[in-house]
Amino acid sequence: MFVCVNCGLVHEPGEHGFTAFSPHTAAITTRLAYAGDVQYIAVWRVAATIDAGLLSPWERIKKTAGSRTPYVFVPAFSLARMVMQRLGASLTEAQLDLQLTEGLLAAPLQAPALVTDDPTIDEAALGPGFGSISPVLVGRKDAATLAHFVYLAVESYDKRELHSVDYQLEVTGEDLVFLPAVWDPRQVYESNWRLLLREFDGLVA
Repeated sequence: MFVCVNCGLVHEPGEHGFTAFSPHTAAITTRLAYAGDVQYIAVWRVAATIDAGLLSPWERIKKTAGSRTPYVFVPAFSLARMVMQRLGASLTEAQLDLQLTEGLLAAPLQAPALVTDDPTIDEAALGPGFGSISPVLVGRKDAATLAHFVYLAVESYDKRELHSVDYQLEVTGEDLVFLPAVWDPRQVYESNWRLLLREFDGLVA
């Protein structure tokens, strides 16, 4: 997808050209101090009906969401398996109570990080390779498919033993959200991101 910081819209390619739509930007809600440049990473917030039994993690997740709609969160800025698995599962478990504004923050793009063959340079310290706003590498249809992968990651983290999972997942809607974060290689389980959201404050203090 093509992200335009000038008009604040995301342009989605289709059979008949591009369709523009407005994403959402989440406000910074962390109560803790943070250092570093704030970047906004794209995730799909997928509304889904999941039937996996009364003892499934989804039932616990619905209780966490309370009166709000429960979502499966699918990272859209990376195709790396560990990002999809770890970050997607963490966001889904947290059931973020986001303060959203419509549109994209109008922030200038920075030059991408240079690729280097220098073995003395720690690639993790170079950052994600994009500016203030992340790219959107996962489209709407792929997000619906990857919601299954993220949910199964949640199931696997919840179980002590491997076994088959009998579930049904039906996507009922999706929207694109940009979450505030700071690149920090120490945040291993969140795929090198410190999320500036109050739901993750307990992991940082």
